[in-house]
Amino acid sequence: MRNNELLTSPAVANTVQQPVIPDSVSVYKIGHTTYKVRRVFNLDCKETLEDVIKRLIIKDIDKLAALQV
Repeated sequence: MRNNELLTSPAVANTVQQPVIPDSVSVYKIGHTTYKVRRVFNLDCKETLEDVIKRLIIKDIDKLAALQV
């Protein structure tokens, strides 16, 4: 995958069109594959970081509860 391929992909094109501020790039090596991850912040986002974290925790709890039934 080329550097700009993700940004021009139709699957993510709608999210990239909004104004974003580049934050940083992290590099992860898993096995023989190196991943470059660029984080960005969307200025038009209505959710706070706290809201996102709460939503993710609730989603994980729901998944665990469904597995235990």
